[in-house]
Amino acid sequence: MKNTGESKWKKVLDDVLIYNLYILIVGSIFLGISFTLSINGNSGFYNLFQKLWYPVFIPSLSLFFTAILIEAILNKLIDRNNK
Repeated sequence: MKNTGESKWKKVLDDVLIYNLYILIVGSIFLGISFTLSINGNSGFYNLFQKLWYPVFIPSLSLFFTAILIEAILNKLIDRNNK
């Protein structure tokens, strides 16, 4: 029974992290497009990206790298306990 609850919790967490990854991918594409348009003289999209940087992309990056770090630590501890 306990494994079922953990798997549901892990599935929800994995879904959140996948959506977070999509946000980061869309943000990087948006940055590339806005940077290209900024070089050509249209800086509207680049200014929009700068306004979205702190409220959207910084928390998304922080969540992504924190999740990677925690998962690596947990996997290392689990591997150590299994040996």
